[in-house]
Amino acid sequence: MRVLTRILVAFEDSYHAYRDTIGAVIRILRPETDVKSTTLEELEGELERFDPEVVICSGHKEVELCTRLAWIELSVDPTMSSKISVGGRHFERTNPTVEELLEVIEDVG
Repeated sequence: MRVLTRILVAFEDSYHAYRDTIGAVIRILRPETDVKSTTLEELEGELERFDPEVVICSGHKEVELCTRLAWIELSVDPTMSSKISVGGRHFERTNPTVEELLEVIEDVG
């Protein structure tokens, strides 16, 4: 099977269950993707090593966003907006569903 899209999932260690669950769900529902999970502290280094097309994170330090095809800053508070950037388009969603995350991934792939 050919890997079509590399996805990096990064959350603080206190939200490791979110990080691991999101990664596992994407692996199951989109087996043609290569999904890697990391901590926010390791995000910048993993961006260089793994070179993902899609980043799903709970926040970020000052990193270069424009080199990614999609960046999802997923709020861990379901009442707060999540910020999504895909191919230069920017929008927000409150408590996005798995289907909405997969649509972003498909837009990239």
